Amino acid sequence: MADTRIEIGAIASAHGVRGAFKVKAFCDDPMALTSYGALMLEDGRQLSIKAHSHAKGFVLCSAKEVTSRNEAESLRGALLFVQRQAMPDLQDDEFYHADLVGYHVVARHAGEEIGPVIGIYDFGAGTVLEIKRSGKKPVMVPFADSYAPEIDDEAQRLVMDISPQWLDDSKPEEG
Repeated sequence: MADTRIEIGAIASAHGVRGAFKVKAFCDDPMALTSYGALMLEDGRQLSIKAHSHAKGFVLCSAKEVTSRNEAESLRGALLFVQRQAMPDLQDDEFYHADLVGYHVVARHAGEEIGPVIGIYDFGAGTVLEIKRSGKKPVMVPFADSYAPEIDDEAQRLVMDISPQWLDDSKPEEG
């Protein structure tokens, strides 16, 4: 828990001419995006965001600090954060994705440590972990209940079913 902020969304695009914008929310209820108080940008600036509607995976928002399309467009791709203490208390079996960054991933099939989690992403098809490997390129692996993750907070370890093919560097990349 090095950071006291939780990433809660990202500004996707401008909408209209008066400074409205679309946000990809990273919370279970996308409309809850504004229920935690003012949101912060990475540089520390605060935005007083108001959510208007939710459709197609995005929340249509406005902020009193953003009054034109150009201002909204300049925020494209900006991450939105909330202070950790503003977030609800977690149940015993819950966690924030941000808390897993730095945990060491172990492949259950071989019992070998793959490396630390350096990023957690959702590109639309589900959550993936980016894992740093010693002397190799980082690897991305799916992160879902079907891979039976066991999270050990005390040891900062994440043991899960990882297919050996995901770790195989010998295959050339397609594309």
